[in-house]
Amino acid sequence: MLTASGSPSAAALFAPDADVRVEEVRIVEGEVIHVALRCARHCASCPVCGHEASRVHSVYSRSLADLAWRGFPVRLAVRVRRFRCGHATCPRALFAERLDDLAGPYARRTTRLTRTLTRVGMALGGEAGARLLPILGASASPSTMLRLVRRSPSPTRPTPRILGVDDWARRRGHTYGTVLVDLERRVPVELLPDREAATFAQWLRDHPGVEVIARDRAEAYAQGARDGAPAAVQVADRWHLLKNVGELLERLLHAHRAALAEAALAEPTPASAPTPPARDSDPAASSSAPRANPSTLPTPEGVRPSPEPLTPARAVAAGRQAARQARYDQVKALRAQGLSHRAIGTRVGMTPATVRKYLAAPTCPTRAPRRTKVGTLTRVDAHLRARWQEGCEDALVLWREVQGIGFRGSLRTIQRHVERWRATGRRTDVLRATASSAPRPPSPRQVRWWLTLPAERLSEGQRRYVERLTEACAPIRAARQLALTFGVVLRGGEANALGPWLEEATESGLTSFQDFAAGLRRDQASIEAAIREPWSNGQTEGQVNKLKMLKRQMYGRAGLPLLRQRMLATAA
Repeated sequence: MLTASGSPSAAALFAPDADVRVEEVRIVEGEVIHVALRCARHCASCPVCGHEASRVHSVYSRSLADLAWRGFPVRLAVRVRRFRCGHATCPRALFAERLDDLAGPYARRTTRLTRTLTRVGMALGGEAGARLLPILGASASPSTMLRLVRRSPSPTRPTPRILGVDDWARRRGHTYGTVLVDLERRVPVELLPDREAATFAQWLRDHPGVEVIARDRAEAYAQGARDGAPAAVQVADRWHLLKNVGELLERLLHAHRAALAEAALAEPTPASAPTPPARDSDPAASSSAPRANPSTLPTPEGVRPSPEPLTPARAVAAGRQAARQARYDQVKALRAQGLSHRAIGTRVGMTPATVRKYLAAPTCPTRAPRRTKVGTLTRVDAHLRARWQEGCEDALVLWREVQGIGFRGSLRTIQRHVERWRATGRRTDVLRATASSAPRPPSPRQVRWWLTLPAERLSEGQRRYVERLTEACAPIRAARQLALTFGVVLRGGEANALGPWLEEATESGLTSFQDFAAGLRRDQASIEAAIREPWSNGQTEGQVNKLKMLKRQMYGRAGLPLLRQRMLATAA
């Protein structure tokens, strides 16, 4: 048993308050350190009137949990006295002496242990913090951890000079809040309960001194900034502007999907590509000859690909496309009669956004083909073709075989892969049908990046594809030029270059870019500020990511007050 009585080292270790004296330290059962303390003062001040009292009424013991020492939990037993208040006008007859910095009134933990638990709760939350505490020689329930976080005082921050504002999802698709960030100090300053203009404007009125407000293109924040801080300079976020232009380009590519396919068909095939083997009547000769991958074989020059067999799935897709074509023709006809987008949508059963997409498309939009993940069937394709040529047409048997050689896909993947072969009705036509199939064009999202990236970052095949596409389709060529020029304007630092670009977009004849330019004109001051000023919403987006991490860490208990406490405290 370890004991210490009144030693200076024990007093410094277990009693940070100079007015408390350590009487005894002992380890009970090798697990818990018990420390006996008593107050060294001869008198105490009444908490009501402040009168010094020295008449002791009684004595009792308070039990306090303290920080662990070398992994051993520490329990303090403090001998506390009750005093009689001798002040004639004081309504308090008896009072217990206070322990000052050691512990608060009625507390069961020391102040330093409570502070440590609060910091752990701020960093980890309730569940994770409670799981960590036994390693630190302490214990508390998850609810206690969160209760300590809620009770902690909110940190106070000075009003930022450069303010970033963005929204965050409290419940995605339903309720949203607003995060405000000091872009100079790179710390969050406040969480607002919604993303309304009035709420943001009121906060700005309550915190005067904001000079620059960096935001996205949301009208609510623009209006709130105008109402709450009219003298502040509003800066639109450059990343969001470039993202908007990229989305315009991608929507245009969706409307010209046929041009994407034609550009892919025009790709020349290397003359050294192997020719497909023909199935001979002798099975041994067929199996002994090396088989090439038919997906890499060239299509004979001047010969259009033969139509793919009409499987049940393709028949359904063809019926849906025919219905889509009929709706497309109906939308065009109703628009020619002068009906609005909303009226057409009500008549046809579409949303106004879909009606707008149909009207902007030169031909009826088609659904993007289902794309198998790259590499899913690369290793097993040769095995499947060989087994199919041998007469095995059971997709379940083929799936079980390729599982043995490392295939991890589903049975449905194999069924889709071989259904075209089955529809031919003759195994000898498999290689021929596959060889004559057209190459699959890249998706609009892929082409969007190829059109906007510098030429040195593209492969030779991608550069040739972009050249063929822009030469064949004038709207895509014009849209690409507008997108590249807009990026140069944003990064150039010359605000005067925005006006000519807006004129060029308005005169381009592209409806989507004309609408985009009209929106930029309504917010032109903030766009020009984005070109001149170095500030952006990048730091704000990073704080939103941190907020999402804290929210998901709290297992559904992330109410706004608790989330605000943790968000502001962890950045202190």
